[in-house]
Amino acid sequence: MNVATPSIAGCSISPVDQAGCERVVAWLLGDKGSAPNNLGIGFAWALAHSDDGVTWGRFDEEAGRWRLGHDAVPEVSPPIRPEALQQLRVFGDGGEVLIWRTDDGLRGRLIKDAEPGRPRDETDPLRPSDELRILRGDRVREDAGGDFTRVTDATGAEQVLPLALDEAQLRRRKVRLHVRHYWVQDEDNGTVRIAVTRLVRLTTGVRDVG
Repeated sequence: MNVATPSIAGCSISPVDQAGCERVVAWLLGDKGSAPNNLGIGFAWALAHSDDGVTWGRFDEEAGRWRLGHDAVPEVSPPIRPEALQQLRVFGDGGEVLIWRTDDGLRGRLIKDAEPGRPRDETDPLRPSDELRILRGDRVREDAGGDFTRVTDATGAEQVLPLALDEAQLRRRKVRLHVRHYWVQDEDNGTVRIAVTRLVRLTTGVRDVG
């Protein structure tokens, strides 16, 4: 990981070079020696968009390794391969690594909460804000085991989510992606806008945003 760039309100952002990106990918694929232990973040989830599909993952703390949708349902979730990767997010409550493919290889950035766990000043217009986004899928196609569920919808679109889910949770739209927005203010006119957004966690409604 490289030296941090100037921070946006509520977070710090650092670039991740090619070697760092490759270590994160290797860690996801089972190389425990590549784990970025120095980041101070409890990474728990992964989301990869590749040329041939979407792959979710979750970190199995007991086994000390990642479990990926490709292992559960390979016909739906493709393997994570650097040459096919479009974008990869590895994230948890404390921060996120975002990796993307360029003509010159993999590049990325690390974003971390500036003061994790500290209560927010609700009067601050630049305070980070949270949002829950409903995930696609309203019925269970298959219990894929290992806390993965193959879900689908009326269009036939499928994905393999890294959660043990039932039909009721999906139909009641309980399965959601928690995202966090960080804001900046225009020095000239005072306008406040979103500067960057990261993923935080998957939730089934047990944990509220905040």
